[in-house]
Amino acid sequence: MTYVLHLGHQPTDISGISNLLSTVAAGFDATLDINAIRFNGSRPFQVPFSIGHPAPAGDLWLGFRYVPPNADAHVIPDALSNFLEFFDAQTNLVAQIRPLQTTNRYHAIAHGDTSAQSTSSYIAANGQPQWVDVRVAVGAEITIEFFVDGVLHSAATAANTGAKGKPVRVVFANANLHNSFSSRTWYYAHFAVLDGISTIGRRFVRRSPNAIASFSQMVGSIDALKDSDIATRVASTASGQRMSFSLTGPTGPASVSAIAGVHLKQIAQAGTDGPSATTGFLRIGGVNHDASPVTVPVLAPQPVYSSWAMNPADASPWSDLTLPTEVGILSA
Repeated sequence: MTYVLHLGHQPTDISGISNLLSTVAAGFDATLDINAIRFNGSRPFQVPFSIGHPAPAGDLWLGFRYVPPNADAHVIPDALSNFLEFFDAQTNLVAQIRPLQTTNRYHAIAHGDTSAQSTSSYIAANGQPQWVDVRVAVGAEITIEFFVDGVLHSAATAANTGAKGKPVRVVFANANLHNSFSSRTWYYAHFAVLDGISTIGRRFVRRSPNAIASFSQMVGSIDALKDSDIATRVASTASGQRMSFSLTGPTGPASVSAIAGVHLKQIAQAGTDGPSATTGFLRIGGVNHDASPVTVPVLAPQPVYSSWAMNPADASPWSDLTLPTEVGILSA
């Protein structure tokens, strides 16, 4: 079982950002990933994108890096301005972060039986990278808390006797975030959606398949896993087949206080015959450490996360010296 509901900002991870990836250094943390999502436009500008994920068992936490528009970000143009929206499985709007023209600040709004809008101390700083974290709790009440760089700036609570559900989709409304008819640029990167675990101060390093390692039992080339194209795939014809590989990409910040876990993400789909489940595994010291298998649908691919909070070789906490150098996928 994993607390990860979603990781990543690549086109295979979220809806609506084709051709918007950028390697401009200002847009992302190079110790964590190799690109960002870049927007460039003039007012009015509305290009929404979204993240779908399973409903959390506990509170939903969303974390990401945001670089506001490089000018006029602190001036909110009109009532159409919108930043984030959270929807339940019945497409009910549960909570929201909106810039308001009356204050030029980003405000938390809880949408329960009525809409409760809070005060806010957050004014977007032109072109300045910052980490945004949002907590959404849904039960008898709906509560939303909005943090920037670990500081709580706005929080709202509304009664929920109508029994709206927990969020299953985050929409980045991305609407009218600056007040200029000249073109401005802004970025998003490093999305994480967690179940009951705070995203504040938590960073995820994305590493990708590099070269085949100990196992190559599936049909297809490692290149199908390296190209970030969901249309190119490897396939398994029988349960128990493995493919393992070395990793490439950023190795993380120079110093960290702790490593909370190792997570392996794959996007998988069952066929009309053959195995119907998949999982990830780590190979450490010549030994395979398999996560629990997950059954995947036939109709469409879905993300599957395998997580290890501790080093499975000896149940010790992870360190930068013990992180696995070979990982893989296993059909089940």
